[in-house]
Amino acid sequence: MQDPNTHPLAESDDLAPYTLGNPLEVAAVLRNLMNRGDFVTIYFDHGKSMLTTRILDVDPKARRFRFDWAGQDATNRALQASPRNVFVALPDGVKVQFVCAAPDIVQHEGAPAFEAALPAQLVKLQRREFFRLQTPIVTPYRCHTHLPDGTAVGFNLHDISLGGVGLWAGAINAGLLTRGEILRDATLELGSGISFQTDLSVRGVRTVLLPQGEQQLLGCQFVALPRGAEAALQRQIAQLERERRALTG
Repeated sequence: MQDPNTHPLAESDDLAPYTLGNPLEVAAVLRNLMNRGDFVTIYFDHGKSMLTTRILDVDPKARRFRFDWAGQDATNRALQASPRNVFVALPDGVKVQFVCAAPDIVQHEGAPAFEAALPAQLVKLQRREFFRLQTPIVTPYRCHTHLPDGTAVGFNLHDISLGGVGLWAGAINAGLLTRGEILRDATLELGSGISFQTDLSVRGVRTVLLPQGEQQLLGCQFVALPRGAEAALQRQIAQLERERRALTG
């Protein structure tokens, strides 16, 4: 069964802090994958196909890298024809993801292999930074804050991570918040008496169709989370994970 942690991350502004663009840094990450012999999953043909490979060589000067040939000719031909290919690896819980164009076929140490240009960008993300847990529904966590126009509002939380929260915004709040808005001094109430204040940056707004109708889901990133609040958040996420495991066995 495919590890769900190797599924590609959706493109998002949230990934900007974890994105490398320096060619030497990108090459260093790929060389580390090569030296460790880590498996790399490639999603291609518009996400309809995938294969598992290993990186064989990295050439920072030429800004090229090579990776292993698949076992099936049909798979190799499909990958060679695919214009956009998403590579995902998970060395020691650190998610590495990058995109490359269609590769060339070359000979590597007497055997066929693929070669492609080094990616222009590469995401390197600690698991704890992107691991999100859904929050309780019956006794929801809450967020109390003010809109930019000063209106007091309250939201139920949808999910939580060490990087931010997802907030359910009812229809009454639809359209009042856009990407880039800052919610100042938001108070988060996470149950078990845990409460703290932090600024939240709205990083994404999407509409979700629920049985009771459409709702806005706001993806928010913590801005300068206080040290004490981060420790409390870590404990609460660990507690949620223990409860989830107890329910699912």
